[in-house]
Amino acid sequence: MRQAGRSLPEYRKAVEKTSNFMEICYSIDLVVELTLQPIKRFDMDAAIIFSDILIIADVLGCDVNFVRGVGPIIKPVKSSEELKNSQEFETKTFPILNAIRKVRSQLSEEKSLIGFAGGPWTVASYIIEGGSSKTFSKVLHFCSLELEEVIKKITEATIIYLIKQIEFGADVIQLFDSNAGILQGELFERYVIKPTKEIVSAIKNKFPDFPIIGFPRSAGNLYKDYYEKTGVSAVSIDYNVPIEWAKANLKIPLQGNLNPSLLAYNKAEAIEEAKRIIDCFRGLPFIFNLGHGVLPDTPVENIAALVDLVRNY
Repeated sequence: MRQAGRSLPEYRKAVEKTSNFMEICYSIDLVVELTLQPIKRFDMDAAIIFSDILIIADVLGCDVNFVRGVGPIIKPVKSSEELKNSQEFETKTFPILNAIRKVRSQLSEEKSLIGFAGGPWTVASYIIEGGSSKTFSKVLHFCSLELEEVIKKITEATIIYLIKQIEFGADVIQLFDSNAGILQGELFERYVIKPTKEIVSAIKNKFPDFPIIGFPRSAGNLYKDYYEKTGVSAVSIDYNVPIEWAKANLKIPLQGNLNPSLLAYNKAEAIEEAKRIIDCFRGLPFIFNLGHGVLPDTPVENIAALVDLVRNY
């Protein structure tokens, strides 16, 4: 349940004196505290390191800022040459890596620690658009050769970053390709599948049996191509994927896919939908989760009720 902590009163208290979100992401003590908050309150089976998919963009020199109520604001990249190389990567990301080590030391052995990064296509779309976008017109009309160079640099940096996360104590890695769904056909193959396969191959070359979860959000029927071609160990499915279709077509461990809006605004319906999901995948390798992050205004009691259901249904 990525971002579960952001709906908690203890989260709001912990960050009330910080000036911006990236400051939180680079604070070792805050990252440790915020990562462990949902574990302490809900006793979930795994913790996911408190961070953001745009860390890679920030480290590559894109000057990422978050504006309350707006989201990330980035000076748009017009050329791959504007991106720094990744040789100083460990120095910049050391607070995050050190936080991973500290969290792992504080978690019980039976609880996994999930590290993560954004998919290269998603990170590229953010830095070319200058933030979030509804149309993605800039990145879709970007010079294809330049776009491939941008994605290549992001992919190389992502490999370094994720391998470091593993070395510092992550037990599982997840790739969040949040904007994958805007691509189809050959473009999905080139910008989502190809870099993901490169990342998975690089990690598996060093850690052959390491579990990697892929999340090509809103990929629709291309989820099947994604899992068959990238080599990921499991796939997280968004809340728009019909669970019967996923069960029939995605022959791989799955994670998902409750709609976070249901959990936030209609607890009774969320509980019924959760039962349907559990019944559909009962006996199969399935990780119950949301189809995206917990919404910040989700009542704490709704999350607690859902966790209780999953444990006892």
